[in-house]
Amino acid sequence: MAQTAIFGINSNLDTGGIIDNLVKLQRSPITIVEAKRTLEDAKLLSFQDLKDRLQTFKGVVNTLNTESRFLATKADFSNNSATDTNSVVSMSTSSQAASGTFSLTVNNLARETKLVSTGFAEVTSAISTGTMNISVGTTSVAINIDSSNNTLDGLRLAINNSGLDVKATFINDGSSTNPIRLSVSGNKSGVDNAVSIGVTGTLFGAGTTNLVNFTQTQAAQNANFVLDGVAVTKSGNVVSDVITGAIITLESAGSGTVTLSSDTDKIKEKVQAYVDGYNDLTSHLSSELALDTSTGETGVLFANFTIQNLQQKLRDTVSGQVSGVTGDFSYLSQIGIRTLSDGTLAIDDGEFSDALAKDVGNVSQLFSSSSVSTNSAVTFVGFTNDTKPDSYNVRVSNGVPQLAASGSTTFTDAVGNGNFFAGAEGTDAEGLNFRIASLSDGDYGTLTLSIGVAQITNRILANLTDASLEGPLKAELDTAVETIKDFDETITQLEARAVLFEENLRERFTNLEVLLGRLNSQRDAFDQSIAGIQALFSGK
Repeated sequence: MAQTAIFGINSNLDTGGIIDNLVKLQRSPITIVEAKRTLEDAKLLSFQDLKDRLQTFKGVVNTLNTESRFLATKADFSNNSATDTNSVVSMSTSSQAASGTFSLTVNNLARETKLVSTGFAEVTSAISTGTMNISVGTTSVAINIDSSNNTLDGLRLAINNSGLDVKATFINDGSSTNPIRLSVSGNKSGVDNAVSIGVTGTLFGAGTTNLVNFTQTQAAQNANFVLDGVAVTKSGNVVSDVITGAIITLESAGSGTVTLSSDTDKIKEKVQAYVDGYNDLTSHLSSELALDTSTGETGVLFANFTIQNLQQKLRDTVSGQVSGVTGDFSYLSQIGIRTLSDGTLAIDDGEFSDALAKDVGNVSQLFSSSSVSTNSAVTFVGFTNDTKPDSYNVRVSNGVPQLAASGSTTFTDAVGNGNFFAGAEGTDAEGLNFRIASLSDGDYGTLTLSIGVAQITNRILANLTDASLEGPLKAELDTAVETIKDFDETITQLEARAVLFEENLRERFTNLEVLLGRLNSQRDAFDQSIAGIQALFSGK
C-alpha cells in the first residue's frame, strides 16, 4: 500500500510491525472459528462415511432378513442305474422348496418340429410366384410370393418375418449340384406348437403344384415323465410347476431319485457375510468413539449420542433373546455365534453346523422374520416397523376381527375391510397384516410373528439411512451442514471486521506520521528562528 512508505518516517517506530501484531490479535477469533469449522467438517465426513457403511451393511442384511431369503435348498439327482452316466435332469430351487425325496422317470423329452427343403443350387435360386402357408399350432399365416421375394433367400426372410414362433436357416449338405437346403424349425416344443409349411403356385399346363417340397425330419412332441407314480405331460423340458420351489430341466430319458435338502453351505455364506459386516461396522464405531487415556486423543465422533446409541442397539440385538421363535434356540449364542470382548462376533462352525442339522427353521427364525398361524382360516400377509414380535390371539366378535397380545385378555378391533385386516394403531400388533377367510364369530387360534436379529438390524439401519424417516443420522448430517454454514458466515463477518480494523489502523498511523511531520517542521522552523536571534545578539 502507498501508505506503508511513510510508516515510521517521522516517529521512528516500527508501525508496520505494530499494525501486523494488532491485526493478528484481531484475527485470533477467526483462527478459533476456523479450527471449529475444521472439526465440524471432519465430523460431517465421518457421518457421511458412516451412512455409506450402514447402507453397505444393510445390503448384506437384506439377504437374510426374511425367511424366504435366509433359507436355501439344493437339489440332487441320482440315477437308478449305477452304469448310466446320462444327465437325466438338472435342477434349481428357491427357498419355497421343502426338503424331501421324489422318484422320477423321464420317458421322453419335448421336441420342436423340424422341416428341411429339397436342395437348391444357391441361396439366390429363383422360385415361381405363388403362396406360402405356415402354421404354428392353431395360428396360420399366408405369405404372397411375388417378384420381391421369389428366391430361396426371399422365402427365408419371409418366414423369419412372419411373426410366428418359427425360424428358417440354410444348411449346406455338400452336394455337388444342389447343396443348399432351407431348414425350418419351431421355436417352441410340444405338439401344440407343431409347425407345417407349404409353398404352392400355378404352373402353366400343370395347375396348382408345390413350388418347394419340405420333409419333416423331427416331429413335435411333448415331454412325458412320471414323478412319484404320477404321469406328467408338458410341452417343454423346463418344468417349474410340479414340485413347489423347484425348476426341473429334463435332459435325457432315464430314471432316478430327486433329493431336496437344505443348502447349509449357502446359509453359512449368508450368516458369515452378516457377521463380517457387523464386525466391520462395530470396529469402525469403536474407532470413531475411541478415547486414548494416555494422550487424551479422541475419535472424531467421541461421545456422540447417536453413534453411542447405535453401537448399543447393535450389541443388544445380537446378544438378546429373539421373541416368538418355535424351537430350542432363542439366542445366537446357542447356535455358536458369540460376542467377543472387543464387541465383534465369532462363529463356532461345529456348533452352527449342528444347529442347522437339528432345526434349520429355528435357526432361520433367529435371523429373519417369519410367521405361524395355528388356524388355516388366518393367513399372515406382512408387518411394519411398528409391529412388535409376539403371539397374538385372533377372534371375531360381532363380525369384526380382534387381536390380543399373548398373556392379555384385552382384545382390540383390527382395521380393514373385506377379508384383509391389520392390527390397530397404538397397539403392539399395529401394522400386523393378515387375511381371515371367515367373519363368523369365534376363536381363530393364534398368529405368531418372530423378528430375528437380521430383521431387527434392518429396522435400525433403515431408521438411520432412510431420509424419509427423518432419523437421528439425518439430523446429525443436517446439523453438521448447518453448523459449517454458520461458521462460514461467521468467518466472513470476522474477516470483514479484520480488514476494516486494519484499514483504520493504517489510516490512524498514517495520520500520526503526518502530524509528527508537521510538528517536526514547526520545531525545525522554531529552532532556526531561535538560532537566528542568537546569532543576531552574538554578532552585536
